[in-house]
Amino acid sequence: MPKRISDVSLHVYVTPKTLERVVETVREVVDDHLADRDVFAWRFTLPVDTDDPAHMALETHWRELHLDRVPDTRATYEIALSLVGAPDELTDDDVAALERQLLHGIYAVARTEPGQEMIPVSIRASQRTDVDLDIDLELL
Repeated sequence: MPKRISDVSLHVYVTPKTLERVVETVREVVDDHLADRDVFAWRFTLPVDTDDPAHMALETHWRELHLDRVPDTRATYEIALSLVGAPDELTDDDVAALERQLLHGIYAVARTEPGQEMIPVSIRASQRTDVDLDIDLELL
């Protein structure tokens, strides 16, 4: 049966402590968003190299807002999500709603984190449809 795959790439510029709260928030948002749906999802978090354009953009944004501060232990991390389900379970509107919910969750973390009035963040989503995930076991 054809499936749709939605990949969401979320980059954040945070301290390791704040990263833990952001990841927890992402997990909660995704769980809530996918409740009562037949969608498989997984998430992984990776540090982003300092020469990566995503890191440079987020660090620059943070430095522009904090001219008198040093980034300390802040770094850029990618939180990657992949969702697989029927095309009617993962519509463009549905993925856009998930993106908004993720951003609202991250902004909420920033408001409750001492000294963290904002979290530099970028988000991007892509979808692929008509992906047939049936595996021919005889070929294995």
